[in-house]
Amino acid sequence: MILSAAGVACFTVVDNLYFVGQGYSLTFIGALLATFNLAVAVAELPFAMLFDRWSNKAALQIGNLIRTAAFILFFLNFGPGWILTAEALAGVGAAALSGTANALIINHSEGTTADGRARSFGKITYLSSAAAVVGGLIGVGVYLIDPRLIWLTAAGFYVLAGAAMLQYKEHREPHARTSWKQYRVDVFGVLRRRGTWLLVLTNAGSVAPFLLWQIKFDTFSIVFVVVGFLLMKFAGLIGPLILKRFKVPVRLVFAVAIANLAVVGAFGAATAPALIAVTFFFHVLLHIAQTVLISGYFHASVDNTYRATAGSIVSMADSAVIVVLAPLAGAVSQAFGLGWGVSISCILYALVAIISTRPGFRRSTDEPNQEKELQRTV
Repeated sequence: MILSAAGVACFTVVDNLYFVGQGYSLTFIGALLATFNLAVAVAELPFAMLFDRWSNKAALQIGNLIRTAAFILFFLNFGPGWILTAEALAGVGAAALSGTANALIINHSEGTTADGRARSFGKITYLSSAAAVVGGLIGVGVYLIDPRLIWLTAAGFYVLAGAAMLQYKEHREPHARTSWKQYRVDVFGVLRRRGTWLLVLTNAGSVAPFLLWQIKFDTFSIVFVVVGFLLMKFAGLIGPLILKRFKVPVRLVFAVAIANLAVVGAFGAATAPALIAVTFFFHVLLHIAQTVLISGYFHASVDNTYRATAGSIVSMADSAVIVVLAPLAGAVSQAFGLGWGVSISCILYALVAIISTRPGFRRSTDEPNQEKELQRTV
């Protein structure tokens, strides 16, 4: 997980700048993000089933190999068609690693309540952010030497991750207790849960700031882009610590979502460097807090025997949402400005706030066994 996080950070700090430098428009960059998420949506469930029902190790290693191949194609940069192909492969690789890597950690974590699962996700976020700081700084360094090197460096980290995975011992859940029929019932039941759709909306909520932050920071300088990246990762480091220190309960997620909505709107409207930096930092901080809390709520109702599949269903759904919203955010920003582009994310955060104020949500966060409550429809 740490090596993969460092590898992704090698390019995420400057990837949109790289594509702009190659002559691509914001609309095309939005299409790339849509391609990535479409590939994720298609590949998520097969890899999650491979992880849950057959082999943890195979799912993770195949994902590593596919994403490494995608990075090599980005490095070779044969043209727009190849870039889109690389983005699709990257999505397949990410699908193999997203729900599976988190499931591997959550399956071995302590505590089964919503708040207990949230603490586990806080640890994952903290370690990933720490690794990303190192990877991101390395990525900026090689970008200044030759922009294409960000992809080769990312591939190197994933090769190391694959080598580390060779030492990993296969872990199998006692699936004999769960028939295929029950497995299907459990998996499709995930779609009816309030927590599922709260997590989908939260994950998709970052679409506009994620797509546009590099462009907004680069209007000043590449140094300011690095500042933005460091603020983002610093927020990832301290966000889980704040949640742990103040013991923020899951039932307060509505307040976090409302604050996030306000900060995203301010980020989109900001023009002064200091205000851009401050609002972006607090957006990332609040988004991480929101994700951690809702992830805890969601996973508290999911059994280990289908955890990766449940996580992948969430990823498939929010990928489907982003397939539509990413090109829209790019096109709106291109036509009307970045401020209007982020309004799309504001709408999603508003929906999270509305859903999480319903009495059923607040009651269920306090229950040790949420299985029955969380199967209710949104």
